Amino acid sequence: MAPQPPDRPFDPFVPSDDEPWDRPRIHHLLRRAAIGPTPEQFAALSNLSPGQAVDSLLDYDVAQDPFNDLLTRMEGFFNFNRIEDVQGWFFFRMLGSPRRAQERMALFWHNHFATSASKVDRPKLMHNQIELFRQKGLGSFRDLLLAVARDPAMLVWLDGQASKKGHANENFSRESMELFTLGIGNYTEQDVQELARAFTGWQLQGDQAVFNPKLWDDGEKTIFNTPGKYDSQSAVDLMLAQPAAPKHLAEKLLKEFVHPEPTQDHIDYVAGQLLANNWQIKPVMKQIFTSRLFYSEWAYRSRIKSPVELVAGAIIGLGGKANTDFITQTTARMGQKILFPPNVKGWDGGEAWINANTVLVRFNFGLVLATQQQNIYAERPDVEAMLHGQGATTAPQVVDFFDAMLLDGRLPDDENAKFVQFLENSTTTSAQTRPAFVLNHGTYYKSVRDVMQLMMATPEYQLA
Repeated sequence: MAPQPPDRPFDPFVPSDDEPWDRPRIHHLLRRAAIGPTPEQFAALSNLSPGQAVDSLLDYDVAQDPFNDLLTRMEGFFNFNRIEDVQGWFFFRMLGSPRRAQERMALFWHNHFATSASKVDRPKLMHNQIELFRQKGLGSFRDLLLAVARDPAMLVWLDGQASKKGHANENFSRESMELFTLGIGNYTEQDVQELARAFTGWQLQGDQAVFNPKLWDDGEKTIFNTPGKYDSQSAVDLMLAQPAAPKHLAEKLLKEFVHPEPTQDHIDYVAGQLLANNWQIKPVMKQIFTSRLFYSEWAYRSRIKSPVELVAGAIIGLGGKANTDFITQTTARMGQKILFPPNVKGWDGGEAWINANTVLVRFNFGLVLATQQQNIYAERPDVEAMLHGQGATTAPQVVDFFDAMLLDGRLPDDENAKFVQFLENSTTTSAQTRPAFVLNHGTYYKSVRDVMQLMMATPEYQLA
């Protein structure tokens, strides 16, 4: 029987003998909230309570960005007038940031407010938009939505910079209701037309958005049957006052971070929390990440990893210094070309990530990563040293190490035994009467890496 959501789903998760604060639950938190776990993060969070662990991930100061000084020193190495460098910087931060939850939220908002460099032919604007998501991703959704309405990349993407009194462009008003705030069926065509008038007057000057009051339609508009002389700010407030607004965002958050099929009760509860917290995202995410629902078997491994989660998460776990070009190209072949969402809806995700073409790329990625072939790393991870450092020298110990790292230690006993037998047989000659596995340079570069690749090809590893 398939797992079901728990009773009292949003009560705080309290570890017990039956439901311990263990590797699967800690890794689950790190996969969902911070792209992927590392051995060091697991060790640190295992000494904290669930609430303290979540606080350690989400309580960062956006004003004290550890990458600001680094970016200044790396000027010339990263040129944000090249889209490849903007993509590379995003992945560089995902892999190396001490607060990966910030990058995970930026990735979520990048898909929610899907904007593509295919039309925004100014890479610096795309970089600035992702930076906007970093700065405001856990703050007020109202402030974020208003900033996105005036964001230069969005003004180009949905033609807002040409929207003026008498010639209001409806692209942003339509998508802001259909995709960003309300969902289909919760507005009329008249609402689209009238809302478009409220967003007139914003233009681009260089890389900046500026408001020209002469181009703003200052006449009375009737939106959601409510008349008023709306501008962009009051229009955003009106959209968020609609009953569908908190439910739409709640569903998106639950699908992304908890389960692809949340119940209506779950959606209604989170919607209520968004309103109770005045649209502040952080306290709602904390409640989600500390809930019984989040740590339930129903939520565990319930989502198919996106290409970015799969590739970046694997590299984070194994360590080393990755080549960001390899990550960009590999995730694109899997169907997620970062900064190039396929349309205004973004990537569909879920089962759409898996098809006859992409599943082979996903499996081959495990092979390439395990064998460290091609141009993956500027500095390769020393997994052999990691094995020795953990005292993993026998075949069962090696299998347990990779089981813990890749599969949360949940490999069934019969499958574990098959992997152990595989390792032992790889060093057994016909003249031997018993297995004689020895972890050394030769077995590491052959059979041990085969075990890594095979575990990464399991269905469980493809799930977040």
